[in-house]
Amino acid sequence: MKKFPNDFKWGTATSAYQVEGGNDNSNWEVWAKNQNITSAGIACDSFKRYPEDIELMKSINLNSYRFSIEWARIEPQEGMWDIKALDYYKDLIIRLNENGIEPFVTLFHFTLPLWVEKIGGFENKQTIKYFVRFSEFIAENLQGNVKYFITINEPVLFASLSYLRGYWPPCKKNVFKFFAVKRNLEKAHIGTYRKIKEIYEKYEWDQPQISVSQNISYLKSMDIISFVYCKLLDYILNYSFLDHIKDYLDFIGLNFYFYEEISLFHKNVSLHSSVSIEYSDKNNKQSYNFYPESIFNVLQVLYKRYKKDIYITENGISDPTDKIRSKYINEYLSSVYRAIKNGIPVKGYFYWTLIDNFEWLDGFNAKFGLAFIKNEKRILKRSGKDFSNIVKRNGLL
Repeated sequence: MKKFPNDFKWGTATSAYQVEGGNDNSNWEVWAKNQNITSAGIACDSFKRYPEDIELMKSINLNSYRFSIEWARIEPQEGMWDIKALDYYKDLIIRLNENGIEPFVTLFHFTLPLWVEKIGGFENKQTIKYFVRFSEFIAENLQGNVKYFITINEPVLFASLSYLRGYWPPCKKNVFKFFAVKRNLEKAHIGTYRKIKEIYEKYEWDQPQISVSQNISYLKSMDIISFVYCKLLDYILNYSFLDHIKDYLDFIGLNFYFYEEISLFHKNVSLHSSVSIEYSDKNNKQSYNFYPESIFNVLQVLYKRYKKDIYITENGISDPTDKIRSKYINEYLSSVYRAIKNGIPVKGYFYWTLIDNFEWLDGFNAKFGLAFIKNEKRILKRSGKDFSNIVKRNGLL
């Protein structure tokens, strides 16, 4: 038995826009409709059915849950606070705590209120103060019931896909705007970190743990000529953001999905390793290759670089027929266990995600969930039951 530490956090992760439904004031909802592509719409209807989500978490034996608070719900117009939306999050957090499930609260997970988008989003330095003000409002009103905050989810990925590659709103391709947005997000994190700490000190609440969730890919140069380019890319995309805010991090939040082989002559996102599975059925043929060793390598780098506790705040796979998810989780957790045994303080693992939900440009086609919805019921998949068993015994066989 590969036993994890007794205080290990076992959870799943979601984001508000992807599960709640009814986020009509979100910039993504309006953008998707204008582009005539799939928007979240009702999503998983978790804004109304969150008690069922909590029951689902309990059935998986989870002791933690990472979710985001939708800025567009809380502050639909500049300086105007929606108390009904606030009450929803307050009740969610109270219920989680009552059920022994630790809330990990994310304050920004890609979507913005329309009024913020109109002033330029995080291109505009003014947005920094507005985001800090929003975070202050949240922290003060949650009254010390949250011990863990993630200020920003995947800041560099957000800046890249929105301002460098142009895939996400506002769909710009400008390297200068990419770096400006990245820098503004760094300042927004630092300002929010300071403000939340200040609020908790003011009310004499136990100080919270605050970080970001950084998406890090394991990059491998495939030839000598590509080595320098790979190192530069690795720094800009993976570590520069953390380096700039390292004095304002209580732990490292790692979102991990990809192993990439880099060459100036050929770039290939490669997920091949000891695990290679191909299956086919009547309507579907897919092959999966993934590299669990890569998460061990990244965990080593993170601890050597920052000497802080690490939470894996996202890790998961889209598996429409649920044939390989259990093996994927086992393989990656085996690498996490190896890291812990090697002295790396990994404190928790959050699988992405709880229920099949909206997945940005993939709409509802991607299937990352441990459960699915059928006839308005949350139904646990086989992989969800397998993960539940891992959590129950706090270890791998």
